[in-house]
Formats: sequence, structure tokens, C-alpha cells
Amino acid sequence: MTALTSSIPTFDHDELIQSHPVATLLIDRGGVVLFVNAAAEQLCNVGRSAIVGRVIYDVIQMDRSYRQRMSDAATSALFAHRAEISIGGRKAIFVDMQMVPYGHSGHRILALVPSQSEAELMGGAIGRSGRAAGAAASMLAHEIKNPLAGIKGAAQLLARKTDAGGERFTTLICAEVDRITTLIDQMEHFSRGQPIACSPINLYQPIHQAIEAVRARQLPGIRFGEDFDPSLPMVVANHDAMVQILLNLITNACEALGGRHDGIVRLATAYRHGLSIDNGDGRGRVALPIEVSVSDNGPGVPADIRGDLFDPFVTTKREGRGLGLALVAKLARDMGGTAQHMRDGEWTRFRIHLPAASGPARKAQP
Repeated sequence: MTALTSSIPTFDHDELIQSHPVATLLIDRGGVVLFVNAAAEQLCNVGRSAIVGRVIYDVIQMDRSYRQRMSDAATSALFAHRAEISIGGRKAIFVDMQMVPYGHSGHRILALVPSQSEAELMGGAIGRSGRAAGAAASMLAHEIKNPLAGIKGAAQLLARKTDAGGERFTTLICAEVDRITTLIDQMEHFSRGQPIACSPINLYQPIHQAIEAVRARQLPGIRFGEDFDPSLPMVVANHDAMVQILLNLITNACEALGGRHDGIVRLATAYRHGLSIDNGDGRGRVALPIEVSVSDNGPGVPADIRGDLFDPFVTTKREGRGLGLALVAKLARDMGGTAQHMRDGEWTRFRIHLPAASGPARKAQP
């Protein structure tokens, strides 16, 4: 052995494929999924426990010709450009699909690379509906807020001259005006395209601030759990934006539990090697190793809206406006990160991925 070869490090191939940014699945000769990496979980928007052991085309809907070739043990290789697939009942996307043989037992490796437009979507873009909501908010906010201010002022003047019975109605008018004003403020977030000012921060500061704000409501029957990585470095983010994101996610988790007495909301942080996105700004792929997640053991999101969950006005709440998760996705995107949803066994998880601060390593203190 030469000095040159002896200096080459030994790689953990399992960790290498797990960290690979391309969605990669290992299937057997009958098309049953044996392994998926993190990128494949992200693409499918479900955990590996819901993929492994299933036939590939039961997880990923595709053209009949592709299904036949994947289930045919005699077909070891497959190459398809801009193949149309659908995952979990969501709208179809286009991917470059490549299947190659692996080993001598008939196993195949399947790689799925989203087209550029789909890659941008996975990077956190809010899509056409988000831009349309922003344009509408920008045009209407000024015209609506001015008369609302006049209505509230008139109601406050009337409240001074009315009896207790009339005051009940003026109070209702003021409350409704405030509610509509808040709704417009939320919609206006979608018309602001400028990036959020970010700097290295300790992620645990906004986490604890959000937790304390929710705990102050004294919600019955809900326990909070924490699973924090003590070696997590500083993250490039905006403190106020992170508080808003976490408040929305924690509040949603609490509401999803519906007052049940065994409800658990779990917050976790982790360092994920290999996750990256291309924001289309010419910088190439940007690493997003910092993960913060909010999970609950509630019933989960209905399957028919999971693919549109981060779009404005998509909600299952009777009194909901469908802006909370859309705002979460936009704030994450404006900080250069992503927002994801997945159902993992009995847990509903929302994960935010963000870039780590560069320079000298500094640990964030839980």
C-alpha cells in the first residue's frame, strides 16, 4: 500500500447515500421499496416507515409503462426525462427518473430528480396562489383599512352615548374591525418580496419565547416535550420571524389535539447532514443542516389537502383563514430555508430547515 492510498479516508456508504441530495430508493426485483434516503422522504412528504415495504408504484403514481417495467425483474435499467408522477394524491410533478441495477440479487436503485420548476417549489416557493394573494392584498389593503378606521372611530364615539345594551354592539363592532384589520395585515405579508434581515442567532431563544407564550394560555390536557441537540451551532435566521413561525406551528399543534387528555406537543432540533436546496439565485446549492420541528400526536392533516397545505386559504378549521401555514412557508423561504410537513406513524411533524452560521463554530445553548 502506498502513502497516497493509505491517506484516503474510509467512507460510511450508508451515511453517504442517506446524505445524498437526490431522492434515492432501493427496490427489489418485484418493485418493493427496501430503502429510502432523506431526500426521497422529502420528495414524497412522508416518513420512511410509510414507504419501506410497499410497492414503489403504490407510493409514487406513474405511467402504466413505467409501473410494468419496474415490476418486471428482467428490466434492470430505466431512463426517463420529465416523467410525470404524483405522490400522495398531490398534483403531478415532472422528474428525471433513472433506475440502474444494484448488486447481483435483482435489486435496483431508483433516483428521482425534480425539474427546475419543481425544485424551486421544494425550495419553499409559495407558488402562484401565494403571489395572487399578495397582489390582491397590496391593492386592497389601503382601500379597506381607511374605512375600517372610520367605522371603529364612529363606534367608539357611539359607545360614549349609549347604554349598556348598546355598548355591547359597539364593542362587537370594534372587535370585528380589529379582526378584519389583523387579517389584512397577515395577507399583506404575501406582497412583501424583500428578504428578511438575518444574522447568526441562538435558535433556542425564539424557541423558548414561543413555548412560554403558548404555555401562558394554560391549555388543558397538553404536555410539552423537548428533544434538543446540545451541539447545535448558531443558525442564520431572524429572531422575530422564527418566533412567529414557531407560534403558528405550536398553536396549530395544540388546536389539532382538540382538548384530548393525552396530547403531546414535541419540539426538537437536529443537525441534518446533506440537505440542501437551489434557490435559483446563481449561488448553486445552499446547505440547510439546521432542523427545528414541531410534532403532535393528533389525528393529522386530511390526505386530500396535504399537497396544498402551505398554500393560502387552505384550512380544515371551521373559523380558520388558511394563512398561518402559508405565512410559515413564506417566512422560512425569506430566510433562505424550507418548511415541510410529514406524517410519521402517529405523529404529525412540521420541520423548518435553515442554514448554519459560518465562521468559527459557536454552539447554541438550549
